[in-house]
Amino acid sequence: MWSSAKQGLARLARAINRLAPGLKRLLPKPVHRFILLHLMDANRAYVALPALASRRFMEREVLPWLRASCARILFVGTASYTHHYERLFRHDPGQFTTIDSNPAVAVWGAPQHIVAPIQEIGRVRPDALFDVVVLNGVFGFGVDDPATMADVIAAVHQALRPGGRLVLGWNVDLHADPATLGAIGPWFVPDEASPWGFRKTFDGEFHVNDFYARANV
Repeated sequence: MWSSAKQGLARLARAINRLAPGLKRLLPKPVHRFILLHLMDANRAYVALPALASRRFMEREVLPWLRASCARILFVGTASYTHHYERLFRHDPGQFTTIDSNPAVAVWGAPQHIVAPIQEIGRVRPDALFDVVVLNGVFGFGVDDPATMADVIAAVHQALRPGGRLVLGWNVDLHADPATLGAIGPWFVPDEASPWGFRKTFDGEFHVNDFYARANV
């Protein structure tokens, strides 16, 4: 019975979106998310992600560590599978800011959300505002060439306070190490002082997480 009702509601939601696409901007964010997740199956393409060790690492280890050690966190990129990250920061929503250039994914962003490319963070926020930037799954998934990677890293450096950190997640099957591509230096140096050292790898996965410290240049 629920399946039939769900299909009917999904058809209605698609029809409303087709006839009045601007209407969704008037919906409260929790309602909009409910429709997308439970009626439109927005997570259908990502059902395998929660089982990945790299994803569990981000959710259960990295973000809690940052919550305990950093006053201002900037998380780059939002999607249907990241919207629940904000719950970790519900005691202080201002601690966690998200940014994405695509206005269509703002619904998945934190209460403090910025619609802009990360390269433009200096336009919308003061320099040296953040303690850490999490750049996970951006390189190789939209930011693909070394020159653009270098522009992103320079913008991240500008956004971080002295002594700030960068958590960089990338896939070894998509491109060479960003450091060897010239994207990291001179802005950052490996952070061996993180709880996991400089690099965290995951058995059976192409994904790695690198931990960097902001260089004083």
